[in-house]
Amino acid sequence: MKNPQPLFDSTTHYRIEVQGQVDVEWLQSFDSSVEIIADEAKQMKDITVLNVHTDQSGIVGLVRRLHGLGMTILQLQIVSDGGKAAVVEEQC
Repeated sequence: MKNPQPLFDSTTHYRIEVQGQVDVEWLQSFDSSVEIIADEAKQMKDITVLNVHTDQSGIVGLVRRLHGLGMTILQLQIVSDGGKAAVVEEQC
């Protein structure tokens, strides 16, 4: 049986889409260990796309912070090195 790669490792790239506009510099000020970059090329009128590089506890803290601000999280994806969303395979 093939051993799958762990889904969460020390640091991972995530892509988060949230409803509304987010001040990335202000959000970054809460946790300097989390690297947050707004993807302005993929910005839409009322959607902010964030590219985040952090570990699992960092992403949980960021999601809680966004929730505390009343932001609606539309999508959260783990992004592979090639910039495409990672596909999780279940082993039977």
